[in-house]
Amino acid sequence: MRKLISNSVIAWVTVCTVLMSCEEENLNDIAVNQFVVEAFLYAGEPVDDIRIKSTFPLTDEEDTSVPINDAEVTISKYGQEYSLVPSGLDGYYHYPGDDLEISTNDVFELQVSQGGITATAITQVPTPTVGLQLSQDSIKVPILPIAQGRDAVVEALGNFLSGSSIQANWNNDIGDLYFMVVERVGDDVDPIFPQQVIDAIERFRFVSEPTDEATMTFLAGTLESFGRYAIRVYHINNEYAELYDNRAQDSRDLNEPPSNVTNALGVFSAFNSQTQFFEVVRE
Repeated sequence: MRKLISNSVIAWVTVCTVLMSCEEENLNDIAVNQFVVEAFLYAGEPVDDIRIKSTFPLTDEEDTSVPINDAEVTISKYGQEYSLVPSGLDGYYHYPGDDLEISTNDVFELQVSQGGITATAITQVPTPTVGLQLSQDSIKVPILPIAQGRDAVVEALGNFLSGSSIQANWNNDIGDLYFMVVERVGDDVDPIFPQQVIDAIERFRFVSEPTDEATMTFLAGTLESFGRYAIRVYHINNEYAELYDNRAQDSRDLNEPPSNVTNALGVFSAFNSQTQFFEVVRE
């Protein structure tokens, strides 16, 4: 799952929309039945990143929204409907079958019904990232010269970190938005340094901020274990790009934030990627 991409932007659009709807009302008098949709599709990947949750008053200092686990959620592709089911108790929904493909230029409609409200949205899968290349496909971790003392170890670590950057480059002649995900392939954990305890190492995953550039650098020396890693660069479609571009709007002069969800808050968007791999190995 790639849930980290949504958090800051969706929180912003929720706040902005609630602000506009409460200009002449008490901030605590938000419609209790209104909900927030965070729905994302990824070409070639399972449908498992659809989240429904409640709104919350702006007078609350923290996000007090609660997950909604009893909604009726369907997505449609060219007239064929697919019913989603709850993934647990966190408000996420997924499609349990294996007969639904997310492909370039596919058009999807989302429908969410809950509490007497039915929200709808449409999105189209963008073209994939093209021309992705990595500056290195292998990072070698040196044997630390522990017997030579602290200074020697510090120098070896410094040299390793300085040479461990991996630059990802792709084609982006028109300045579209992209984001990068780095995650370990497989579940086996082989810690790089002896003092790291396996139980303390979660499955590594890095998600970047969106960029309109055609390059991004990742410091592989910050990784915690040996093994194979995937770098995926996702092409962002127009709905999410417009939302992200408007995230810094001044709340003293609010305009309606971009959103393609009708009768609810949030966004329904799609991404398409290209993947390259690299290895972290012993020297």
